[in-house]
Amino acid sequence: MPAMKRTLWRRVGLAVAALLLVLVVVAAVGLSDVNVPETSRFDGDLGAIRALAVSTGEPLPTGLRSQHVGRASGVPHALVVAGSGFGEVAFDFYAYQVVYADGRTVLVDVGSDEKTQQAQFPGSEFDAAAHTRVQEALRRADATVVTHEHFDHCAGIAHSAYLDEVAGKVHLTDEQLRSPHAEEAGFTAELRARLTPLQYERLHLLRPGVVLIKAPGHTPGTQLVYVRLADGREFLLVGDVAWHQDNIRLPRMHPRLTHWLGGEDAQAMAHQLRWLHDLLRTAPELHPVVAHDGAQMQDYQRRGLILDGLL
Repeated sequence: MPAMKRTLWRRVGLAVAALLLVLVVVAAVGLSDVNVPETSRFDGDLGAIRALAVSTGEPLPTGLRSQHVGRASGVPHALVVAGSGFGEVAFDFYAYQVVYADGRTVLVDVGSDEKTQQAQFPGSEFDAAAHTRVQEALRRADATVVTHEHFDHCAGIAHSAYLDEVAGKVHLTDEQLRSPHAEEAGFTAELRARLTPLQYERLHLLRPGVVLIKAPGHTPGTQLVYVRLADGREFLLVGDVAWHQDNIRLPRMHPRLTHWLGGEDAQAMAHQLRWLHDLLRTAPELHPVVAHDGAQMQDYQRRGLILDGLL
């Protein structure tokens, strides 16, 4: 009998060790990053984008503004930038407003409503006054687009009290409206049927100085938004292609586990990151705007590049 017990415990020990080994391997692979290639295959011709932005000859926008609408703290840094350690970072949520001299505006991303945000990030910070300002800006906007169809960028449209009023000026792409992420953000089948999808191949001139650039990967409907101001300043709103400026600067992806959980196309994103990283050298005058990097936004505001608060 003692020999049988020893054999049983030995087998249990081996099973536990094997399980721990599997968990260690899964964790090691999950926290590793997909390599960013040395050469990008992303179809982003900056010259063509710049030319399209000014192609109509109409007045360009005069400013870019941002509105901080919330924050989710305690996000593991290692899930944002692979290999960055186990500290914590915050995800800041913003809406952006492109302003023209004649008073017209274009909104890019609108944040979320409080109920949806708390369901996804329980206990996160939600600025109700800022949300109200975004909703009023949504009503006044000449056009509204989103970088992608995740709730923290577009649920403020789906759950807007002014939806009937603004629906005709909301330009969500066909890919965004067909994505399951849109339904999770509150875009029901009935609501999607009320919206006319924006369809374009690679680049689209939304308004003078504002160009949309298709970049599927983070989501099927992800797009970059290029903004050129009348004084020559240039911005590229990259949405969640990068979560932190280090993703672009290093360049380094977030880890495989994040890709798996988010259902991302990691290879597509790797080529997009390489393109964005190369622009830091070839077009240093172009300012990338990372959606959730509060430190980057504060730096841009201190330098007067982006103004705080919506009109």
